[in-house]
Amino acid sequence: MRYLSLTSLLFSLFITPVPAAFAGNEHWPVEIFDVMDNQKLVIFIANEDIAASPQWQPAQGGPPVSIAAALEQARSWIEHEPPLKGARIHEIELKLIHEHEHENRWYYLLQLRTEKDGKISAHYIAILFNGKIVPAIAEPASLK
Repeated sequence: MRYLSLTSLLFSLFITPVPAAFAGNEHWPVEIFDVMDNQKLVIFIANEDIAASPQWQPAQGGPPVSIAAALEQARSWIEHEPPLKGARIHEIELKLIHEHEHENRWYYLLQLRTEKDGKISAHYIAILFNGKIVPAIAEPASLK
């Protein structure tokens, strides 16, 4: 295994042109920070998935994916996720994708609840309008 010295690492950071240092970032997922029931969440969504998700403007009628369809997608997804077996959908919200508001991109944010040994735990997922389901990461209680 090859290790870089601090000097060589700093030299490479400062000598590398800025555009080259950030080349390829279009493949990095978009970080979406959100809150549900005072729980801070982060969702990582690929740019391709955002682009593939249909646009929607509320003034033009209902969303391309109804709440009923989103709930059905979530139930189907839960069945294939062993840690969430038996989870109940507790809450759903319709949200704009931050930094993509101008593109009219939306998603559903769901809170799922599981019960184990009498303790209830909350889990979160996002459902894009193209049907893609992305788990959300909740801020650990120790960081609050």
